[in-house]
Amino acid sequence: GVKTIDIPVTIREEIPDPVFTLKAPARWDGRETIEVVPEIVNLAVMRGKGAGELKYDWTIPPMVEFWEVQPGKLILKRARNSGDLIVKVAVSNGGQLVTQEMKIVVKEPAKDAWVQRVPEKEEKPVEGQFYARDDANEGTLYYHGILEQPAESVFLKLYADEKLVRTESQKLTAENGYAFAVKLKAGLIQYRVEFGAVVGGKEIVGQTVKNLVCGDAYLIEGQSNALATDTGEKSPAETSEWIRSYGRAPSNPNEKPSNLWCSPVWKAAKGEKAELGWWGMELAKRLLASQKVPIFMINGAVGGTRIDQHQRNAESPTDLKTIYGRMLWRVEQARLTHGIRAVFWHQGEADQGLDGPDGGYGSEFYHEYFLRMSADWKRDFPNVRHYYLFQIWPNACSQGGGHGDRLREVQRTLPRFYSNMDIVPTLGIKPPGGCHYPLIGWTEFAKLLQPLIERDFYGQVPVKSITGPNLQRAAFANGSKDTIVLEFDQPVVWADALAGQFYLDGEKNLVASGSVQGNVLTLKLKAASVAKTVTYLKELQWSQDTLLVGANGIAALTFCEVPIEVRWR
Repeated sequence: GVKTIDIPVTIREEIPDPVFTLKAPARWDGRETIEVVPEIVNLAVMRGKGAGELKYDWTIPPMVEFWEVQPGKLILKRARNSGDLIVKVAVSNGGQLVTQEMKIVVKEPAKDAWVQRVPEKEEKPVEGQFYARDDANEGTLYYHGILEQPAESVFLKLYADEKLVRTESQKLTAENGYAFAVKLKAGLIQYRVEFGAVVGGKEIVGQTVKNLVCGDAYLIEGQSNALATDTGEKSPAETSEWIRSYGRAPSNPNEKPSNLWCSPVWKAAKGEKAELGWWGMELAKRLLASQKVPIFMINGAVGGTRIDQHQRNAESPTDLKTIYGRMLWRVEQARLTHGIRAVFWHQGEADQGLDGPDGGYGSEFYHEYFLRMSADWKRDFPNVRHYYLFQIWPNACSQGGGHGDRLREVQRTLPRFYSNMDIVPTLGIKPPGGCHYPLIGWTEFAKLLQPLIERDFYGQVPVKSITGPNLQRAAFANGSKDTIVLEFDQPVVWADALAGQFYLDGEKNLVASGSVQGNVLTLKLKAASVAKTVTYLKELQWSQDTLLVGANGIAALTFCEVPIEVRWR
């Protein structure tokens, strides 16, 4: 018969795996383009064995905003934040993956230079147009075109509040072209321009454009609480000559749009061209009153939408079938791509559950979608300087079902990736808004945002904290593990009723008492614990009357399943 014997055999592969180090600058300003290159030590040996074709798998941290992968290298173009950047790559020639990483210390500039928009070949102002000011406190009005009839020269006159302040003249080019660029000082000033030609020694005014202003431009995006019009409450459609917006694209794509510059209202009732929503209009009015500068806003929010529905169509950025495309179309038509200073984002109610396209809860993919979307904002609006996000209401619009706790945690931690982001709590707003807020509640949105904007753009220095407390770290106070220390970014206020709002590994009623010293909240436990995580406030078991607040009176951001370090330092 046949006899079988198992004999162990050791195989020594003669084809070597890649041996390499990563080469890149040790320091990066996050703005200049740099390269990270794997230097393969044994490339010649691998090629000699017929295994010199390499595959690279790069791990790019969220700190990097713009990058490009090219054969054999990674190009870093822009960072979102300063700090230690860890770049990893796994290299394979068909055998084992070999991984290396390196640290690059990123230090962003204190301030980015203003990027000027390149004007169109034929560009003229339109009545009612808003010009965004740059860092020199000036906007630029372009008057470019081709003169149809011969002339000795052309001229442009600028009037400020009906007073002539500047006159410029030019000889026509060989193609009868002209190109004027005049500066507008920002402020509550109504500008007017007259363009004309000198023919036979006489000035002939060909066009007059009135009602031009210069100030600061902002953008609102998100879903219904960003739109802030879905309410049965009534309020007059107040407007202002100093608050401007730009209307929506025509529903018929073949229809040539009319002049869509307008003074918006909070909610359209009589066919108005643009609405800012309640808190958008309230914020614009407040900034106008405090800074005495015209304000431009576009509200591109759409109710009931997930974050994946707000993504940019890379092949057709102004695709009017998309939320992003409709918003971008309006900004481009307004010629304010380089004027947007900040984006306000309230969204997430629709991402608490399983409704998204990715086969999981919204919290699992929210970071990725937001990072991609904000990179597109920066790509399309190169001078955007700050992002302001709202942490949504617990179980907002009854769509959380307990899963919204993790979505709010994702929102809370987003600012870690950015040097220019603030997160605003909503759960302390009164009157409350389980889904949509009453008008007086939406007004609180504007009140919370205004001091942040004035700090970031108008040089105001707050005398106290103007943000909601945000947890920095959690740890056991000692080896007995019967005390947990929570460190916040500012002082908080303790009340005994708060003990039941903290959960260890999801379990309630394990906290006996609490005490505060400065930024540190100490929780005394009823017994020693081996818990791994701590959560503040579960959306299905909370009360607005029992909230952790800062010494400044602003509600703390909720946090979910934050790891507890073994020992406090």
